[in-house]
Amino acid sequence: MLDRRLDIKSDPLNLSILMQPLLLSSGLSGLAVVLSLWFLIGTWTNQSVQRSLQNQQDDIQARQTAIQGQQQILQAQQQQIEAAAQLANQVGPAIIRDLAALQIQSKNTKIEALLKKYGIEAKPNP
Repeated sequence: MLDRRLDIKSDPLNLSILMQPLLLSSGLSGLAVVLSLWFLIGTWTNQSVQRSLQNQQDDIQARQTAIQGQQQILQAQQQQIEAAAQLANQVGPAIIRDLAALQIQSKNTKIEALLKKYGIEAKPNP
């Protein structure tokens, strides 16, 4: 049998054939390293953006909670104002009517001055 070993020194073509898989393997390994680094940097960037968005969401939620608290306070104040207005509309005219009647009966000048101060003049019914 003939020994058919590749003689690298005598045939440069055989050397290039042997080197092709090595070069391809090295190139693919380098590409894998580059892609891994790219993925790692992308992950870090994504995590940074997610932290920033989470902080913004926390800030928005805190502001919404504060707004809700202020709305509840405002609603309670509005209810007090409405209750006071209702009381004033119910009681106010009755008090003025009673003061006018008392002024007419007693001829009290102080009550008369108080009523005139607010544009009310009490006259007896004929």
